[in-house]
Amino acid sequence: MNEQKNLFLAIGISIAIIVFFQILIPTQPIEQNNYTEQEEKLKPANSIDGDTAQSINLVKPRDEVINMNDRVIIETPSLSGSINLNGAILDDLTLKKYKVSLDENSNNIDLFSPEGTPNPYYLETGWKQIDDKMIDLPNLKTKWESSGSTLDINNSVTLSWQNKENIIFKILYEIDENYMFSIKQEIINESNKNIEVFPYRLIKRINTPDTINFFILHEGLISLLNDELIEKNYDDLIDDCSSISNSKKVYCDNKSVGGWLGFTDKYWMSILIPENQESINVNYRHGNNGRDNFRVGYVGEIFNIAPKTSIEYKGNLFAGAKNLDLLNNYKNKLLIPRFTDAIDWGWFSFLTKPISYAINLFYKYVGNFGLAIIAFTILMRIILFPLAHASFKSMAKMKKLQPEMQRLKETYPDDRQKMQQELMALYKKEGANPVAGCLPIMLQIPIFFSLYKVLFVTIEMYHAPFYGWIHDLSAPDPLGILTLFGLIQWNIPDILSIVNIGILPIIMGFTMWLQQKLNPAPTDPTQAKIFALLPFVFTFVLAGFAAGLVLYWSVNNILSIAQQWIIQRKILAKNG
Repeated sequence: MNEQKNLFLAIGISIAIIVFFQILIPTQPIEQNNYTEQEEKLKPANSIDGDTAQSINLVKPRDEVINMNDRVIIETPSLSGSINLNGAILDDLTLKKYKVSLDENSNNIDLFSPEGTPNPYYLETGWKQIDDKMIDLPNLKTKWESSGSTLDINNSVTLSWQNKENIIFKILYEIDENYMFSIKQEIINESNKNIEVFPYRLIKRINTPDTINFFILHEGLISLLNDELIEKNYDDLIDDCSSISNSKKVYCDNKSVGGWLGFTDKYWMSILIPENQESINVNYRHGNNGRDNFRVGYVGEIFNIAPKTSIEYKGNLFAGAKNLDLLNNYKNKLLIPRFTDAIDWGWFSFLTKPISYAINLFYKYVGNFGLAIIAFTILMRIILFPLAHASFKSMAKMKKLQPEMQRLKETYPDDRQKMQQELMALYKKEGANPVAGCLPIMLQIPIFFSLYKVLFVTIEMYHAPFYGWIHDLSAPDPLGILTLFGLIQWNIPDILSIVNIGILPIIMGFTMWLQQKLNPAPTDPTQAKIFALLPFVFTFVLAGFAAGLVLYWSVNNILSIAQQWIIQRKILAKNG
C-alpha cells in the first residue's frame, strides 16, 4: 500500500462520513406547542397572528415602488436604504460593500425590498391587544411622522403617531457603522383609561428565494432559542408551519429567554435580537395567498399601561453580511449568545471554526487571503511535520527496496503467501513500514474538507482576489483551456465546461503527478496504470472547486514534494 492509495481511501471514507451525518441524521425539529385558552392570558403573549400581510400588488421595478411613498433615508458606510413611513416598515436595504458580481458596473446586493417588488423582504414592528376593540392601534396603513429625514450613525430617527384617544406611539431607530439597528418602541398613554397591549416584531419574506440547495449549506430559518440552534429550510417551513384550512393552522411556536431568530442566506442574514434576559414567544409561519410567504417573529410581555404613564420596549435587528469578526464583536459587545453560529460551520465545527479564525488572523498580517491560505498551509505542514517526516522516511525506504521487492515477486510468482512472508521479513529488516503514510493522510483529509466548507460558507473570501488572473478565491479558476487561458472569449456550452480546466488546477495536477513519481510504484501493473491516471482525474474534478482550495492543495503538494525529496536524498546518501 503506497501513499497515493492511502490518500484516495481516506477521501472516500471522509466523503462517506460527511454524507452520512448531513443526510441520514435529521435536523433539529421545531417544538410545537398547543396553548390552552387559559395560557392565552399568560405573559408573554402567544402569537403575532392577525392581518399583518399587505395586499398583493402588481409587480413593479424596485426603484419605482420605493419612490411611491414618503421615506426616511438610511445612509451608513455599510448600508443604504429607507424606512417606509406608511406602516413604519423597514423594507429597503442595500449592502454597499458587496456586489452581485466582479463586474465593476455590477449592482450592490439588495437585502430588503418592499411589497410590490418581485421578492418582498422586510421588517415589521407593532403592537397587538388582548381586546381588539379596546383602542385604535397603528397598522400597515398608518402614516407616521418622522423627527428627521435621514438615519445614519450620528443621527437617530423617531417615528410617531397619535390616535384619537391621545395615545402616542413612537419608534426610535438607531444604527451603527455596520449592520446593527437598535429599535425602541414606546407608548405614551395620554388617555383616561388603562390599556393592555403587547409588542411584536417580525421579518417577512414573500416568495421562496433562490437557494443553492447544497447539503453542506443551510439557507432558510435560523434561530437560537434557549441555547439551542434551530435550522429550517423553506421546504420544512412549508411542511411544518403552513395553513391547512382557512381557519386552522399548524403552529410552529417556541418560548425562549433571549436568543435570536431570522432568515439566513449563504452570505447575508436578517436577525431579530430581543433583550438578553427577555422572555419571548417565537412564531414561525408559512402561508400562501397566491404567493409563498414566510414569517419569523416574536412577541413580548403584555403591558398594562395606566393613564398618564408610558412604557418602552427595546431590541435589535442585524441585517447584513455574516462577517466572522463582526459577529464575534457583536456577540461580546451586546452579549448575543452563540452569534457566530449563524455561520453554517457544519458538523465539523471543531475544525471549520479554528480554520476560519486562523486564515482571518493570517490575513490581518499579510493583507491577502491567498497568502493567508498559503500561510495556513505552511502551518498545517509544521503541525503535521513529525508524522509526515516518519511517513516520508518509510516511503523513501520502500522506494529503495523496490528492486528487492521485484526480485521476490519474480522468485515466488505462484506462491503469494510465501512472497508476502518474505516481503514482511524484508520490511522488518530494513525498518520500512508500508502503511506509514496512512495516519498523516487521514489527518490531512478532514482539514481539506473543512477548508472547503470554510471557503464555501464564509463571506471573507467572497470576491477576494489573489494575484494575476485569480480575482475571486471563492470561485473556480476563471481561465480555462478552451479559451486558451483567456486569450479568446466565447460562450462555452455547459456540456464542455467540465473540460475547461484552469491554470491553477493544472498546476495542482502536475504537482500531484510529480509527488506520485517520488513514491514507490505499485507492484501490480494494472494498479500502477490506474494510479498513474489519478492526477489527471483529480485535475478535472478539482477544476470546478474554489480557487482557494486548489491553491491550498497545490502548495501542500509542493511542500510535500520538497520534504519528501530531501528525505529521500538523505536516505539514499546514507545507504549509498
